[in-house]
Amino acid sequence: MGARGGKRLTDLELEVMQEIWKAGEPVTVRDVTERLEGRGKRLAYTTVQTVMNILRRKGALRSRPGPGRALVYRAGVSRDEATASMTADFVARLFGGRAEPLLAHLLEHESIDRESLGQLKRAIEEQLGSERSGAEERK
Repeated sequence: MGARGGKRLTDLELEVMQEIWKAGEPVTVRDVTERLEGRGKRLAYTTVQTVMNILRRKGALRSRPGPGRALVYRAGVSRDEATASMTADFVARLFGGRAEPLLAHLLEHESIDRESLGQLKRAIEEQLGSERSGAEERK
């Protein structure tokens, strides 16, 4: 994953993290199990517990003692940190660390509506503007 240890998240680990980020507050294994069930994903409590322990070892989760014998978990990385790390890893593995081929691929092979294209255009123009102003400051 790159977040505090450079380890990637599996699909199931990412699903668990998404539920924890959505909760926005410390959760127990039971909380996450129930949240996943509410989305139609039936997993054994012990499976969720194992995944959360792996996430803790990876640094993606933090835990502390909670009520009774249960541990209470909270995210050790933000959604933005995980997204940045996973995106950088993806670009490095598939596109040699260059974002341009990824963007070209998306534009050629994905359906992107006009509004989204406009947002991308504005983001590119902002990036170009900040590069120009940075170059001028260095002069």
